[in-house]
Amino acid sequence: MLAVTDLRKHFFPGTPNERIALDGIGFDLAKGAFCVVIGSNGAGKSTLLNAIAGKFPLDGGSIAIDGEDVTREPAWKRARLVARVFQDPMIGTAAGMTVEENLLLAELRSEPHRLRWGLTAERRARYRTELSLLGLGLENRLGDNIDALSGGQRQAVSLIMAVLGEPKLLLLDEHTAALDPVTAERVLAATMRVVQERKLTTLMVTHNMQHAIDCGDTLLMLDAGRVLLLAKGEEKAGLGINDLIARFRHKEDRILLAG
Repeated sequence: MLAVTDLRKHFFPGTPNERIALDGIGFDLAKGAFCVVIGSNGAGKSTLLNAIAGKFPLDGGSIAIDGEDVTREPAWKRARLVARVFQDPMIGTAAGMTVEENLLLAELRSEPHRLRWGLTAERRARYRTELSLLGLGLENRLGDNIDALSGGQRQAVSLIMAVLGEPKLLLLDEHTAALDPVTAERVLAATMRVVQERKLTTLMVTHNMQHAIDCGDTLLMLDAGRVLLLAKGEEKAGLGINDLIARFRHKEDRILLAG
């Protein structure tokens, strides 16, 4: 479903600030796969998601989503295929609007533009059904302003907004990192319910190694813009936190020996 081939991206080439962000990254995911992406700061995790979302042109490589080559498509064209939830709960929602108005905007974004009724009874019923999947009681707060919600509740609404357009691919960019631990666990549990209900192909960036072990069926470990580990199925299920730490330590040892 997602085929990433030899992605390459240099920022600020030919300057003292030149940085290799993606250095030949390649992997593929089957439809419905849930891939957790981990790595140290600067490993290329968010850059990879930006590349898949079409936020910048690549220096090399290709990206195909559901059999369609989107390598040269800008972000606005890929929006029909790719949805994203960011780390900051404030980014994905409009503060001065209600929960149902935010959901309506998200739904209409993926539809052809034409004059029609907005918040119909049918739409409200659908929104209640979608929000009930979260298990946070938000289906009873359609008329509340988004800025009256907590950060975790707002992030949960952002998640539903992202999937309303029925994307082929969902990108989660450390979407629980800005939340307190209890809220983060609730939002993560809600995320798993929504993804499983819709059988969405998903990439989730996280720094939390326990989440990397517990979530998904695929694990992608990045380092310096390269794939350090790609584990799927039974191999991924057999990994523990100590295995991940050992991979990082092995990488550091090789760097020391090379120096």
